[in-house]
Amino acid sequence: MTTSSMPHLQLKQIRQLITVAEKGSIRQAAEALSIAQPALSRSIRSIEESLQVKLMNRGPRGIELTEYGKTLVDYGKIIEANLRFASEEIDELRGSKEGHVNLGVGPFEGFTIAHIAIDRLLDSRPNAQISVIEGDFDELSAKLLVGEIDIMLGPSQLNNTTPGLNTDLLTESRPVLVVRADHPFASLNQVSLKKLSEADWILPPTDARARPRLNNIFIRHGLVPPKGPIEMAPGTAAVALLRRRDLIGMLSRQQISHEIAEGSMKILPVEHDDFVLPMQLTTREFGRLSPACRDMISEIRAVCKEVAGTI
Repeated sequence: MTTSSMPHLQLKQIRQLITVAEKGSIRQAAEALSIAQPALSRSIRSIEESLQVKLMNRGPRGIELTEYGKTLVDYGKIIEANLRFASEEIDELRGSKEGHVNLGVGPFEGFTIAHIAIDRLLDSRPNAQISVIEGDFDELSAKLLVGEIDIMLGPSQLNNTTPGLNTDLLTESRPVLVVRADHPFASLNQVSLKKLSEADWILPPTDARARPRLNNIFIRHGLVPPKGPIEMAPGTAAVALLRRRDLIGMLSRQQISHEIAEGSMKILPVEHDDFVLPMQLTTREFGRLSPACRDMISEIRAVCKEVAGTI
């Protein structure tokens, strides 16, 4: 298909296709869009005829996108994100200081940095709308690539050659190992890696970026990495479980600051405390961010400079 013969898709058709993909049903998408179901079906067929490809199949579990459909939906989300940025840029030129930021935050100290930056952004943009999406790197980067989030902050192993994304190392963070106050290790002056390798843990999920880094610490010292028995993201649920069971968890200091202050949890003094995670800022390499997003990035950078060496 040559450039001159490219079909002209309407923005409303792109929104309709995205809604069908999100709802997994023509009927539910039609209800969400407040249009008749036959009209929506005709619109989807019109796109397929224009592109000369099949965008979706109807299966027992509802609508399933073909690879063509997935590609169009992904690019459609990026188009919608860039249109939102353009609209907010125009509002900014008119004197508005509102804006919307969709911020993806990774585990450990990502949220610590983010909540300070958000607080400062609201000082300058009190009417800004901020959506925070928590997740691991792989989950968040997929959302970033298709425009579901605007900025990603957190630990990663990404480099600047990753297609479609730009990343910038801001600082480094050191998660801590924690246990409940009456854990057998809580009273020790130092905990050896051997003891840690044999203990019960709440480990980061197998596919989390922190997991291989943790494993490598034990492997470098000739030890078998801990096996669990529990794998879960380092969030509120993990903290609650650590308070009730004799388990070791790896969390940020901010996550357990209240528990440390009240004495219900202890930070373990570890024999080889060399676990470091890069704290990185990642954005899409194409398109231009909105003024509110650019201000958020400035605040994040400022916070990282202030806390460097303390997290």
